[in-house]
Formats: sequence, C-alpha cells, structure tokens
Amino acid sequence: MANVSVFNLEGNEVGTLELNDAVFGVEVNEHLVHMAVVAQLANKRQGTQKAKTRSEVSGGGKKPWRQKGTGHARQGSTRAPQWTGGGVVFAPTPRDYTIRLNKKEKRAALKSALTSRVNENKFIVVEAMNFDEIKTKKFVEVMNNLKVNKALVVLDEACDKAVLSARNVADVKTASVSTINVYDILKYNTVVATKGCCSFYRGGICIMANVQYYDVILKPVVTEKSMNAMTDKKYTFLVHTEANKTMIKEAVEKMFPGTKVKSVNTMNMDGKTKRRGMTFGKTAATKKAIVQLTEDSKEIEIFAGL
Repeated sequence: MANVSVFNLEGNEVGTLELNDAVFGVEVNEHLVHMAVVAQLANKRQGTQKAKTRSEVSGGGKKPWRQKGTGHARQGSTRAPQWTGGGVVFAPTPRDYTIRLNKKEKRAALKSALTSRVNENKFIVVEAMNFDEIKTKKFVEVMNNLKVNKALVVLDEACDKAVLSARNVADVKTASVSTINVYDILKYNTVVATKGCCSFYRGGICIMANVQYYDVILKPVVTEKSMNAMTDKKYTFLVHTEANKTMIKEAVEKMFPGTKVKSVNTMNMDGKTKRRGMTFGKTAATKKAIVQLTEDSKEIEIFAGL
C-alpha cells in the first residue's frame, strides 16, 4: 500500500498515512478516464440552441417574380437561405447531449484519476483545516505553506469556515467527498485532502484510506447449505451492495484476526416482489459473499457452536 505524508497547516510533516490499494493502487485506465471527462463535459451542456429553417420562418408563400424575362436569377421563395430573413440551412435544434456511463465505469475512472495523482506525488493530506474565523488571507497562507498553487481541496463537513475562506482564491476549488469528480481531479495540479475525509465512502468505494470493515460485512448467512460449506472453510456473509472483493477480503481479515482469505466469490440478489393490498413493490437488493479461507487460516469463531 502507498504511504503519503500528513502535514499540518504550517506545512510541517507530522506523520504518514497508509492508502488503500483498492482505490489508490489500481492500474490507470486512460481510455476510461477520457470517457468520464467527455461525459461530464457533455452532460453540462444545456442543448437549448435553436434556429429556424426555411419551413419555420414566416412569409415566402408567393414567388417573388416570374421565372423568366426579368433579368434576375430564378427565385422560388423569399424565405430561401440566401435571402435576408430566410431560413438557416441545417439549423440547430434542441437536443440532449447526455452521455451515460455504467456505475462500474464511473468508479474505475475515479480510482484511476486518484491513483494517477498519488503516482505523480500530487496528492497531499493535511491533518485538519479548522479555521477559527473566515479569513481568505489565512487560507492563502496555508496553500503557500504546502507549496501548492492550483489545487482541488477536499474538505469534510467540519471545515465550513475553510470553504468560505477559499471562495475568492484563484485556481483553488473546494469539494466534499461526495462531490469530487474525475474532471476536477485532472484539471487541478494537486489534490489536497484532510485526514478527516479518510473514513468517508462514496459510490461504494473508500475515497481515502481507512476502510471501515463494519460497513462492509453486515451479518453472517446461516442456512443449511452455508453451514455444510463450513467444513471446507467456506463462510457466507451478507455484505454491502457496493463492496468489491478486495474490500470484503480486507474486512474479513480485520474483523477476525488470524484469518487468511484465499478467495472471495460474490453474488448480487435482486429484491423480491411484494404486494400490500393493491400496491406492488420490491424489497431491497442484497449481496452475498462466500469467503474461502486458506488451510493454515484460523477459523471464524462467530460460527462456532452453530
């Protein structure tokens, strides 16, 4: 796992932070990052431009002059494109520029963008950014201490005064964990994040470092089939619907010390259709994970005696 230095507001190093390879150590997919940027820029377009064609402008029902004998070029309508007030050739019409990406593509692009910033040593973690007052001068001083000029600053909810202090600073944009995107990460030279952002999740992936395993493993699945599989050191859990295999493996090894995960198989379970009176609906979708432990691994004690 990659380690990054943690700085205080004076720019002094006060420690290190271990980053999660599932987010900051992936293989960078440049094509996917390009698709995410193109989609984001396209989705910002309103698509409301409109001009009238010759069939939509007023007038033009009568031939301006007879076909021959006038010395003029032949004309059929005053609304033709070459006439003043005529229609526009291939006029633009309102359209939808939306480009949709799959959920997995969005996550992979975000991971690739964050990984590229870590690989280029352009990812800085600060201990905290709690200001006593709203002061732009102080925020500029912090950026100078960190030797950063054009930066995307990711702040937690407790840094509301820092957000207001950065409003008038050129080439600096503040964002929360839930609003960061691929375009902003690539647009700004450096990503500055507070240590308080480390425990937040977005879109099923841990944006920062500390994976909270109790958010990944929800509860064990106790059925006849799962109990029979325990003889082969296979354990079944109900997990978060957005958790991936790497997160599940790390969560099991953290929650149950001494265990070593060999492999993880997952399955997505659609919600069941239910009826209440004349109203039909569906229960929430779930996700199960079958965890295979190694031969020398310690058994999971939560299943003991069942």
